[in-house]
Order: sequence, then C-alpha cells, then structure tokens
Amino acid sequence: MRIRPVRVLPLFAYGLAAAMGCAGAGTPTVTGAGAKGGSTSGAAGTSSGGMAGTSSGNSGTSGSAGTTGSAGSVVAGTGGASAGAAGTTGAGAISGGGTGGVSSTAGTTGAAGSGLVTGTAGTSGAAGTGGGCQMAKITYEPKIPTVYILVDRSGSMFDCLATTTNVEAMCGANNQGSPMDTSWYKLKEATRSVLKSLEHDVHFGFATIWGQNPAGGGMCPPLQGMVPQKVAPKEDNADEIMTLYDSLAFQPNTTQQGMKFETPASETLQIIGDELVKLTSPGDKYILFITDGQPDYCDDSNSLCAPDSVVGHIQRLKAMNITTIVMGLQANISDLPKGILQAFANAGVGEPTVAPLRGTGTTSDFYDQCNSVAGWKADLTFLGKTDARGTTLGTYATTAGPTTPFSPSAADQTQIVTQLSQALAGVKSCSFDLNDVNGKMIKVDTMKLAQAHVLIQGMEVGLSATDGWNVDAAAPSTLVFSGTACTKWRMPSSTMIDLQFPCGSIIFE
Repeated sequence: MRIRPVRVLPLFAYGLAAAMGCAGAGTPTVTGAGAKGGSTSGAAGTSSGGMAGTSSGNSGTSGSAGTTGSAGSVVAGTGGASAGAAGTTGAGAISGGGTGGVSSTAGTTGAAGSGLVTGTAGTSGAAGTGGGCQMAKITYEPKIPTVYILVDRSGSMFDCLATTTNVEAMCGANNQGSPMDTSWYKLKEATRSVLKSLEHDVHFGFATIWGQNPAGGGMCPPLQGMVPQKVAPKEDNADEIMTLYDSLAFQPNTTQQGMKFETPASETLQIIGDELVKLTSPGDKYILFITDGQPDYCDDSNSLCAPDSVVGHIQRLKAMNITTIVMGLQANISDLPKGILQAFANAGVGEPTVAPLRGTGTTSDFYDQCNSVAGWKADLTFLGKTDARGTTLGTYATTAGPTTPFSPSAADQTQIVTQLSQALAGVKSCSFDLNDVNGKMIKVDTMKLAQAHVLIQGMEVGLSATDGWNVDAAAPSTLVFSGTACTKWRMPSSTMIDLQFPCGSIIFE
C-alpha cells in the first residue's frame, strides 16, 4: 500500500492518501432448482463464474466458472407420476486477483419435489476473498503542542548592546543610546515574526520573569505565587501576545534595590508549570525559557544558589511531562556562564545534568552556602528535599547529556529569528500515533517493514530502530523517527512525510 501527502499543511500537519486492505473478488451466483414432478429427471444445477475483482491498484483476475450441478434423480411422487430430486448446485467460483482467492463454499442441495411442486433452488456459494486493493484518502494532523514562552525581563535586558562599559544606564534613557539597541527589543521583534508564522500550529502562551526586591520596597509577584502579566495558551493569539509584549515598560534607569528589575526564574517556572499541568489539550507541553543573565530570588543574594533552584524546578517539570527548551541571549554585558545554560538545557529534556558550580567547587557548596538564603530554603521545602548537608535541589551527574542550549547573539535579530524557529520546530513530535485517523486505527505488519518506504521532503529514510524510521513493536499503530531522521523532521523546512506500504502490510480497523 502507498501513503502519500494529498495536501501540504503548515509545519505540523500533512495529508496522506492510502491504499489499504484487500477486497473480496467477484461474487459467484449459483442456481440448482429441482425439476417438476413427473417422470423426467430434474434439470442440472448451473453456476456462473465469479465476477472480476475490482481494484484501484492491479485488477483481480476473473474467477473460474463453477462446475455443473448433478442431474436430479427420479423419485416416486405422491401427487403425480414421479418427482425428480432437486439438482445439486454447482460448486462456488474461485475468486481472482490479489493474493489469490480461496474457493467459495458449494451451494446446498435443493429439497426434493413433492408431486407437482418444484424442488427448492440450491443456494449460491459464498463469495471468495482476495482481489485488488481499495483506495481511500485520509488526512492526518498531529496533535497541536502547547508552548509557553517565558522571557527574562530583568534589568540587563534593557542595557545598550553596543557598549561594554556603561552597563548601568538603560538604553534610551537620558539620551543613552536607542531602545532598539537592547536584548529586549531585538528578541521582541524576532518573536513577533516567528509567532505570526506558527500561531495556527502551536498553542502559544506568554509570560515574563520579573520582580523588584521586596526588601527595598518593591513587589515580586512570583514570590506570592502570581504572574500578573501573561497570555494563556491558545491558538491564533500572536496579536494578543504582542499587544502585551509591546505594552511592557522598560526598567527605570536605576540600580537601586526595590526599583531595578530582578529575575525570579525558579518561582516563575513553578507557577507556569502548574498552569500547564492543568491544561487538558492533547498535545505535548513545553516552556521556552529565554534569558540573558543569571537567575535570582528577586534579590542580590549568593549567585550560586538560584541556578540550583532552577535546575530542580526544571527537572520537576520534566517529571510532569513538560519539556523546557532553553535559549541564552549572548551579549557583551551579560553575566551568563555557559555551564549554567548547559545545566538548564540538559535538565529540560531529562538528560544527565552537571551541577552549575564555580571553579573547583563541589555539590556540598549548595547546602553550605545556600541554606541561609531564603529563596533556596523555600525551594528545598517545596521540592521535598532533605534538610541536611550534601543536599542539592537539582539531581546531578558527572557527565552532561548531549542537548545544548540555543545561544544566539542578542545583537543579531536575524540569528534570533533563525534559532527561535529551530527551537519551536523542535516541538514537532517524532512519534506518530495512528490510533485515530478519521475514525480508523492503522496497524502495520511488523514482519513486512522491509517492503515499505518512508521519505521526508522526498528523501528516503532508512529502516532502523536507532537512526531512521520504525514501528513500535509493542504498539503497531505507532510510527517512530529516531536519530538523524528525527532531527531532519524537526527542521523548520520539513513539512512533508511520504509513507509507502505495500498491499497487505497495513490494516485499518
């Protein structure tokens, strides 16, 4: 059977045309009526040949003609001279086409005539099986994913990108540079173009990581469990998101505690994650976490502590089936060690994560230096960790997993657009559940996989359980891409999959 796209749908959907199942060949008809009573024998039963099998692929061949029924024998009648026994029916025709039909069941013998009553006609043989494949068209649209875009709104996002010296002055304030020369502006305009192109295919949500130090008279909503300025995930809401994005004010031109903008990332991730868990939409759930600097707890406490909290919360989200995609904007004035981004990225996809430590430090440093920090201590309690030396909020390994964070230059808007597109293309699933395709379930015969062909954008993908396509042996209705095949499918330019299965290797139920 061959399945190929019948229409190209944007990014996350594609159409398939399917030739499926094998129909029965021509239906044989058989007659074998007994003769009227009298001295003559009953007429022989006759049989017509099977009708030709129909096919949208190769036509089935005609069935063989049925054999002639036996002549009726003479039996004494009760109301006339004698009554002929009913003729036996001809054998059923053999069906043609396809894999070769099996013989039809012969018709049953007609009842003997009584007097001048005609014997009952023999019934026809059952239709043969086999024949050619039928054609049908289906459209398969993968479940729409939900992506919450979570953007850092801390003070460094508003610094001038062109300078490496005056990191304290907000760009656009006091005649200092242009507001367009900031990480905030470059990211916002890149987000505008990408959202508009994908809003039909992704349920986007939007929120920022923001707060001011309460100890200095500021307000930090995430510390009270709130994210007041956000757009809940839904389809076709790019305009709503950008309206909010455009309305958010720059940080005041100050470094004063309680007025400058902070980065309470762990608390915000917790709130957004709990919101995503409650959503009932069937697609996968993601957070796209974009930052240009180190997180904190809406304060200026020990910078070792907050990254451990963020790793712990991201790992908690992954345990709840929420994947975190990490992007770190690279700027001359940002304070974002690569080890921290790497730890966030690995934790986000459930990979082994190396602790974001300083220099030659050990994981004991987290408890020793952070146990007195209010934010770290609160997360220790929330995450259910043991209050003892050696405890860490994240779970760590000695070697990092393979996933790396996206890290575009904050000054290069084109590069941000490219990497945003790549990050969001990564939410495309490499596992295709065919349990409900237009009300039918598709199963593939795993013994015939070598006969099939799978192409992405016209390029054939090899059959492999680790680097190609395969069918889940435990769930024959699930097709899976792995390795380079999954990577290729997740490229923004990949929108078409061509599945070609020979007749008999796929079953519609």
